[in-house]
Amino acid sequence: MHKSFTKLLTAAVAVVTLLASTTVALAQGITTGAIVGTALNSSGQPVSGAAVTIVHEPSGTRATGVTRANGQYNVSGLRVGGPYTVTISADTYQETVRREIYVEPGSSVDVSAKLASSGIVQLEAFNVVSNRDTTFGAGKMGTGTAFSETEVSNVTSVRRNIQDIAVLDSRMFLGSLDQGGQLSAQGQNFRFNSLLVDGVRSDDQFGLNSNGFSSLRGPVPIDAIQSLGVELNPYSGRYSGFTGALINTTIISGTNQFSGKIYYEVSSENLRAKNPLTGVKESFDEKSYGIVFSGPILRNRLFFSYVYDNFKRTTVPPQANFIPGSAGLQQITDRAKALGYDAGTFGGGADNVSTQETHIGKLDWNISDKHRLALTYRRNYGVESIFPNYTSATTTSLSGHWYTQNRNTDSYVAQLNSQWSSDFRTELTGSYTKYDGSPQNSAAAFPMVTVNGVSGTRASDNATIAGSVVLGTENSRQLNKLNTEEKQFKAIGEWSRGDHTFTFGLEDVATDYVNAFVQNTNGVYSFASINDWIAGTPPSSFQLAKPYAGATIENAIARWGYDNYAAFLEDTWRPNNKLTLLYGVRFDYPYIGEAPPVAAGFQNAFGIANNTTNSGNYTVAPRVGFSYELDTQRKTQIRGGVGLFQGKNPAVWLSNAYSNAGSVYNYTASTAERASIVFNPDPNTQTVPGSANPAPNINVTDKDFVQPRLWKSNIAIDHELPFGGITATVEYYFNKVDRSVNTVYLNYLEAGTLPDGRIRYAGAPTPTGSFPISGITTTAQAQAAFGSVASVNSSGQVSFASSSLGGRRRVSTFADVFYLTNTDKGQAWGTTFSLARPMKNKWGWSLSYTHGNATEVSPITSSTASSNYQNRAVFNPNEDIASTSNTSIKDRIVASITRQFEFIKKAPTTVSLVYQGRTGHPYSWVFRGDANGDGYTFNDLLYVPTGPNDPKVTWGSTSERDAFFAFVESTSLAKYKGGHAPRNSETSPWLQTVDLKFTQVLPLYKKVRAELYLNVLNFANLLNDKWGIQEEVPFSYRRAVAGATYNAATNSWAYTFNNTTLNTVPTTVDDTPVSRWQVLAGMRIKF
Repeated sequence: MHKSFTKLLTAAVAVVTLLASTTVALAQGITTGAIVGTALNSSGQPVSGAAVTIVHEPSGTRATGVTRANGQYNVSGLRVGGPYTVTISADTYQETVRREIYVEPGSSVDVSAKLASSGIVQLEAFNVVSNRDTTFGAGKMGTGTAFSETEVSNVTSVRRNIQDIAVLDSRMFLGSLDQGGQLSAQGQNFRFNSLLVDGVRSDDQFGLNSNGFSSLRGPVPIDAIQSLGVELNPYSGRYSGFTGALINTTIISGTNQFSGKIYYEVSSENLRAKNPLTGVKESFDEKSYGIVFSGPILRNRLFFSYVYDNFKRTTVPPQANFIPGSAGLQQITDRAKALGYDAGTFGGGADNVSTQETHIGKLDWNISDKHRLALTYRRNYGVESIFPNYTSATTTSLSGHWYTQNRNTDSYVAQLNSQWSSDFRTELTGSYTKYDGSPQNSAAAFPMVTVNGVSGTRASDNATIAGSVVLGTENSRQLNKLNTEEKQFKAIGEWSRGDHTFTFGLEDVATDYVNAFVQNTNGVYSFASINDWIAGTPPSSFQLAKPYAGATIENAIARWGYDNYAAFLEDTWRPNNKLTLLYGVRFDYPYIGEAPPVAAGFQNAFGIANNTTNSGNYTVAPRVGFSYELDTQRKTQIRGGVGLFQGKNPAVWLSNAYSNAGSVYNYTASTAERASIVFNPDPNTQTVPGSANPAPNINVTDKDFVQPRLWKSNIAIDHELPFGGITATVEYYFNKVDRSVNTVYLNYLEAGTLPDGRIRYAGAPTPTGSFPISGITTTAQAQAAFGSVASVNSSGQVSFASSSLGGRRRVSTFADVFYLTNTDKGQAWGTTFSLARPMKNKWGWSLSYTHGNATEVSPITSSTASSNYQNRAVFNPNEDIASTSNTSIKDRIVASITRQFEFIKKAPTTVSLVYQGRTGHPYSWVFRGDANGDGYTFNDLLYVPTGPNDPKVTWGSTSERDAFFAFVESTSLAKYKGGHAPRNSETSPWLQTVDLKFTQVLPLYKKVRAELYLNVLNFANLLNDKWGIQEEVPFSYRRAVAGATYNAATNSWAYTFNNTTLNTVPTTVDDTPVSRWQVLAGMRIKF
């Protein structure tokens, strides 16, 4: 953090402190709640100077306030939960007491009162235990859902993950469960969410993890959560760092009473359906256990809570499809041993294990009635087994080639809430988080070696084949580590006059990154046979990462830091008890002190520098929100707002410019050079023969690049229906991209225009691969139909060459050049209808339906620029055109019902059902192979001919032509004849599941009780194996239809269409969390 900003922060705190002598009102914080209200006399006139005393009954924590001249008071910085007791007293008025009040983080509860003249104490008790209200209130403006500790604990979830809670909001979408789950909000990328744990960022800071967390599972066990909020557009300037959703989680705190719970949960192959595709019962075992314990250290003063959670999942390793012969294996490993390396064994003899251990400790110290300090420490240590090159039909690997992936986080948080007078409060927060995401190789460093020509058996049909065995350090883990450190400092002050509450704050989030990802640094060898490997014969291929002249391997390690300085100012205006208006502005300023290395000759070649960053590209974000309570017999509220939100760009996208700056090249030996290469077992002394100097790959960040920014808005009406305690809500949201992320390729060589008007590049358009084509049996016939890229192989299939990569480059001295830039296109809209009956008289239910749409320019699905670029289906590769988002879900329904029974006295039984139904995942119709010559395959949107006589298309055979049009007529492609179907124009089938939770409470001794519970995922599938099946086109959500080659003389395509070109039909998803039932059985002892 810069010294100048440190001084500024110190000065700000001093200014805040000096303001203690001024009349100040309080507002809610991110991790705390607030109680606000107005004191009026029996004539409706404001009562000034009334004393307000607020007591958190479980801990005895006290806070006080005084009503101002307009009768209003605000008390914030309150612990989440309750119950609270509020006492309002004034001279000549009866004392008013309100009980059983609960607060949520980031929200305020209105406790207003009419004070009667003198006399006895007036008690106005109401019970929010069974009538908890998270809909109405002065602070309810934006879109979101709040879950209490009890609601979180009762969620039906086999994975026991906070994602399963957040997705109960129908505006959220949870996909890619095989990757740990990717949570999308209103069609936004899952990496654009932010997760706060006790007010501090706990998401994936760098951006490599597929679940969006820094941890293998959720960073906080469900049993440790005191409250969880899903917030989509909280208009306060306190909130930033997301354009998707903010998941705001607080950890349970101690009280004056010792309490706790011990739990144990288990699932296994006997508690899960067979694989819906293979019919096989796959072996696995999953266990988790933990403890949550809290209580007082000093009554009413100092409290603690401690959480321990241990999760372990064990499955058999992925099954090898090539089984090498034992004699050949022995020869391979003996040779490695003679070279001083233990290559491991085939099969490894080990299980596939994923584990996570979590420790959380928290102290809450009521220093006095005016000052409260909270300290939190959290540790997540996770590890999972990875088996590279193990499951191919013709290749397998030895255990020394495998590795484990670490996800280790240590987080320290301190927050001081201070009330300097009855009207003045500050909040100071500091945190430090470190993360280690480095892999751990299972054996000593060694070159990666592939031995080909190994006799073995193919598992699928028991046929004897010649395959390959891989040993040594996997090429991508030869130099691979990731470490991040993040420090956060925040100072907030609040000040008010009359009806206005002014809140202002300063913040710095400083993150340092060390990312090493350099492939092939140990050398990568391939040998044609076991004999060649044993004899030391020159390899059949050799690759090695080497630095260019004047550079070192260290230059390719990204070491840099990112600071985000922020300030905000806002006013909350309550001119009366009905209307609350919030308006303000937030300022974010990024600073990067280290520039990427300069790539020699790049600026002359492309006209821009490659070492630019987005440092100094600030954001000014205005926001306004309101809530208005209508004067009706039953509660009715209109709320809404609009504001600009700056998100966080996963650091890896910026880091790519440091790692790919032309410092290191990947050398591949030519045939002539291989003759002089002798295998070197020392990974540190690998050499390159000759003077290789290949063209480097470069990643560049636009000097005007800004973090993602999204305008968010909503308008809603909430109404309490006159029957059943039901609340109805209708809400509309509209989001518009101000700036989002796009990747552009700068080194294309354009060669003309293709038949449908798209750009043709200098590579050769080709379907890529081999497949039979009716009527073509010779190479001459193949080339007559498809050009020189086609030939007929020994199996009688037509083979198509891959597109030339080098020929498509405009500047030959550079290879792939990717440019990270912004787009201002894309939007999302939706309408949500919801009904809710809170739990009362032993039952409750809710129903929510969202209909909407989202568009984007790029789905940005990966951590690398090349993958982000090619994983988008496009008409022209560099186009800046918004299409349906990868995560746009048109319709989504969430319904739940909970019913409590008491079959045994004082032993309640609770049954909960949750229904979730949604539109299928969007996908695109594309060409097979490379249709435009840009060197990338399966990403070109399909041109749909007008009919059999379309002059833009010729056919290898009439049978293929007729089959193609029969297929077109059977799909939505028919309406796009003469053009192309837009990206993500199609959707996979509708998906719906029903989940069940059964809980039985058994009293044991005094207040000690046991809870036995069953979570049944996809309960409907348990009843009928045809129900609850998910079918979809898999990632990257593209369905290839036909291949094409290009005839420049006639400016036409030659299409080929058959069962090989038509692939990736919607198929049953067989991942554990979907398409089959699974039971998680658990027991919890509460005391």
